[in-house]
Amino acid sequence: MPSVSLSQAILESDWGQSELAVEAKNLFGIKGKYHNQSLSYPTQEFQNDEWVTITAAFRKYDTWEQSMNDQVALFQTGTSWNATLYHPVLAAQTYQEGTKALQTAGYATDPDYARKLNEVIERYELNQYDQL
Repeated sequence: MPSVSLSQAILESDWGQSELAVEAKNLFGIKGKYHNQSLSYPTQEFQNDEWVTITAAFRKYDTWEQSMNDQVALFQTGTSWNATLYHPVLAAQTYQEGTKALQTAGYATDPDYARKLNEVIERYELNQYDQL
């Protein structure tokens, strides 16, 4: 659903201005390696009912297009431990279902992730792109 991906890019990359977005072309905060490339950054994670700062490896891309294509591939093929993890996101009929499915799948540790994505979608009327 376009609105969900757009809201993720906005939220995760701070409109493309975060250090991760600028240095690694990573719009979606995807951790791990992309073609053996990654950069380590401190990040806030919600663990055991509190926010903690950890350092994690995030995928590094050469282009914005690679970042976008990789997010689509992640949703289609899942993770090494669960190939269908994000299929409910793809099957969602509304952006609210999509953001809830992302949170349920554990895309982010933030317990308010779906709500934050919904707020971005509603504020910028991104759901208009779901009708195309």
